[in-house]
Amino acid sequence: MFKISIDTGGTFTDCLAVDSNGFEKRLKLLSKSVLRGQIIEYIATNQIRVSTNWGINKDFFEGFFIKINGEIEQIYSVEKFDFVENIFTLKSVISEQITPTERTFELYTGEEVPVFASRILTQTPLSQPFPPLQLKLGSTKGTNALLESKGSKVLFLVTQGFKDLLVIGNQARPDIFALNILKAIPLHQYVLEVKEQIDSSGRIIVPVEIDDILEQINAIEGTFDSIAICFKNAYKNNIHENTLAEILRQKYEYVSVSTELSSQIKFLNRAQTAVVNAYLSPIIDNYLKNISVKFPNNFLVMTSAGSLVNRHFFNPKDSLLSGPAGGVVGAAKMAQLSGYNHVITFDMGGTSTDVARFDNDFDLKNEITIGSATIFSPALAIETVAAGGGSICYFDGYKQKVGPESAGSAPGPACYGVGGPLTITDVNLLLGRMEASQFSIPINIDFAKQKLTELVDEINKNSEIKISPEAVLEGFRQIANENMAEAARKISVGKGYNPVDYALLAFGGAGGMHACALADLLYSNTVIIPADAGILSAYGISISQIEKIAERPVLLPFIAENISIIQDFQNELEKDTIQVLKKETNESV
Repeated sequence: MFKISIDTGGTFTDCLAVDSNGFEKRLKLLSKSVLRGQIIEYIATNQIRVSTNWGINKDFFEGFFIKINGEIEQIYSVEKFDFVENIFTLKSVISEQITPTERTFELYTGEEVPVFASRILTQTPLSQPFPPLQLKLGSTKGTNALLESKGSKVLFLVTQGFKDLLVIGNQARPDIFALNILKAIPLHQYVLEVKEQIDSSGRIIVPVEIDDILEQINAIEGTFDSIAICFKNAYKNNIHENTLAEILRQKYEYVSVSTELSSQIKFLNRAQTAVVNAYLSPIIDNYLKNISVKFPNNFLVMTSAGSLVNRHFFNPKDSLLSGPAGGVVGAAKMAQLSGYNHVITFDMGGTSTDVARFDNDFDLKNEITIGSATIFSPALAIETVAAGGGSICYFDGYKQKVGPESAGSAPGPACYGVGGPLTITDVNLLLGRMEASQFSIPINIDFAKQKLTELVDEINKNSEIKISPEAVLEGFRQIANENMAEAARKISVGKGYNPVDYALLAFGGAGGMHACALADLLYSNTVIIPADAGILSAYGISISQIEKIAERPVLLPFIAENISIIQDFQNELEKDTIQVLKKETNESV
């Protein structure tokens, strides 16, 4: 049986597989779910010679698609691949034989990237079923949908009188000195007020008006994809939420209930949690269903808290830091193996950089803030900054800037050869800090040089002092380093911890290239770069365990008279949680 662990990031997907003999396989591919190579020459009407760096020595590509990039994209089906001569034979005649100079191609199947990656790792043809395997997944699917506003259309049901709860929020201003206040746009598209009222002791004052709200929902049916329910004081008595949810679930697939997601007291945060979960539910569910078509047996999904959960017990709101959490778990293990128990983890990927602090144990928190929403979700304390290898480097007319926009996996950095902008990856390549031959995709320095030349010309046109290309490159590198160092300071100095007392453990595809500069900025004396640094998040997912974090509000003074009551609450919660954990573990076998 194969054991496969996969972390899908914004640019690259990291994979670690172990077969039944204990042999390990590693894979890093674009999250676009493609393998990319370079065309060397056209041999015949349906054959091309290519250059690849995939580490694959078996032909299982029949039925795969090849897309030849260019002004006119050409897509063909693969018949076979000769690994000795590096020749693809296609099932149809190539319509346009253009000189292959600087031409790239992409090999793909149209499957979700975890399925495609598993196919590559197990070398399974499209015509055959997968061998028995155990799959563990981490993903930024939910985070990207939330930050890019690409979630589903949400209908928000709330207690009458609180229609504008999520519009008003807590009145906190993210930038207290801003003169032009930009209010965050709520995630829900529709809101309906429900006639119901429960007081702070849990006593029903106004019974829930089921027929009235169902009539209102029916009137707008077809305009929303999911439903979020949050009622005032439901933390004390959630009978109204449960009653309405039970009826709605007979007709609608995606219904998120605030007290099922968190039993905490805060009305606003419970509402935000329910809406975020509803916003992501169709996206995440469709993603997992596409994977389960190929892997009908239950697979495990990484949570923001650094633990695994059976996909049937998984809530989308718990996925927002799943990939970075895998990195922290892997980094902590590597630090301990190296003899260090106090480390700052530095994960620099293609789209972002994630930093965290490990101090003999993980730093956990109960709330996370993504965009404008603060939601209840147990998570490792990870600080993320939009500075990765794919961060776009540009000139805004006054100064050089890096990010927060990223080139992602498509088109990617300029040196990937598919029309991307200048990025930190290009900067490192042009500064001689990156070895192009180590990439699994074609790297062309000429494209990066062209983008740099254009940018230098733009800067010099707007400046009295002419600046050299080398100075521009160093400027971008220093800006990126400072952005990442600031994130590291937030989880160290910002919480009263001195980075001098911690080793810096660097990983991710770009971590090693910036580790020493970051250590200098943090005054850290030790840098650790572990084995498998490029796929450490996948390694962390592979060693993570199925865990369950449960909560129950007590709302009693912490005095001697209440100790026995609190202990009873704890025992009851522990008993219930163990039963849920046993059921989840049994379904995951």
